[in-house]
Parts: sequence; structure tokens; C-alpha cells
Amino acid sequence: MPDIPNRDELERILSSKLSKLQKRQLASLLEFLGDPPDFNNVPASFWDDAGKELAQVVIPFSEGVYLDAAERLMGTISIGVDWNLVNTAASSWAQRYGYDLVNGINNTSRQAIQQAVTSFFNDQLTQGQLTERLGRIYSPVRAEMIARTEVTRAAAQGEVALVRELEKQGVQMVAVWHTRNDELVCPLCGPLNGKKQGTDWTEPPPRHPRCRCWISYEYK
Repeated sequence: MPDIPNRDELERILSSKLSKLQKRQLASLLEFLGDPPDFNNVPASFWDDAGKELAQVVIPFSEGVYLDAAERLMGTISIGVDWNLVNTAASSWAQRYGYDLVNGINNTSRQAIQQAVTSFFNDQLTQGQLTERLGRIYSPVRAEMIARTEVTRAAAQGEVALVRELEKQGVQMVAVWHTRNDELVCPLCGPLNGKKQGTDWTEPPPRHPRCRCWISYEYK
């Protein structure tokens, strides 16, 4: 199957939602930190709320991409599966992985913010310089990276789920790795293009942040 047909649009939508959320969270963070900044002023509720808000964006979006990918793959084969099972798998995966992703993002942000506040004093930064550093933590670039990576992941997992349901019916398929085959393909993924699962790779994309590879399936 070809790459996600509306990949660019999906990445743009998710990136926009994340950027708007990050902008609000940065404004709230700066108020809590104060001037001069004190990391201890940031209450636990800030991190709890940040995680919940992020989950509300990421989880339903990922579930939708997952189901769309599974449906596209199902349209290319002649054997049906119980769609209720696929729906259940989508919800379960999105919830389980989504919260892991949110916790990871939150923890990374928290550590980076704490380091930035420490640098404020150690490097004698101005309040403006600190705000600039914190802005990079909550930047559109980071939102774009998350969006691109997670669209790739959700689509691949949706296809994996459908193939697993087919395997229960005795249908054996093998995955084939595909890159965009252009100048942006990284040295990690480039050598995998056209290779079947089990030949130099086992886990589906993404292989790294911003990975835009995808997989297709063929009958064994």
C-alpha cells in the first residue's frame, strides 16, 4: 500500500493543535515561575493539567489515524475481519500508548525547564533570554516533530492490527519497509527500503523522530 495519502494534512492538523496548546501552557508556566524565576513555584497541578490537555489532543487523533490506516489496508484485500475487534484494538492502543507518550513529553519538558531556570542563575541570563529558551521547549518545531512522528506510528500500528486479525483466520502476510526515497531519507532508514520484515528490521516505523517511512503488505 502507498504512503498515507493525506499525511501532510494530518501532520499539519496535529502540529497546529499541539502548537496552540503549547502556547497556552508556556504562558501559564511563565506566570508560575515569576520574576526572578523559581521552579518550585510551579505546582504539581500544572504538570497534571498539561498531561491531561495533551492526552485530549493526542489520544483521539492517534486513534483516528490508526483506524483510517486499517480501513485503507482492508480495502486492498478480499478477506474481511470483524471491524469491532479492530475498533477495540484501536481504542486500547491509543489509550495505552497515548499516556506513555504524554508522560514522556511531560517529563522531557519538566527536565528542560528546570535546566533552563538553573542556567538563568548560573549564566546570569536576563528574563527575556530565559523566556526565549523556554519558548524553544514549547516551539512549533517540537510540535511538528511530534506530529510527524506520531502520524507515522499510528498509521503503522493500525495496519499491524488488521494484519493480526487476518492471521487469526489463517492469512499470512509479510510487511515491506518503504522510504520516501528522496534526499531527506536518513541513513538509518535508507538501507531498509524494499526489505521485508525480519530482514534488517523487526519493528514498524517510526524508526526515529520525524520518520516518514511506511510499510506495505504482501501475501506470504
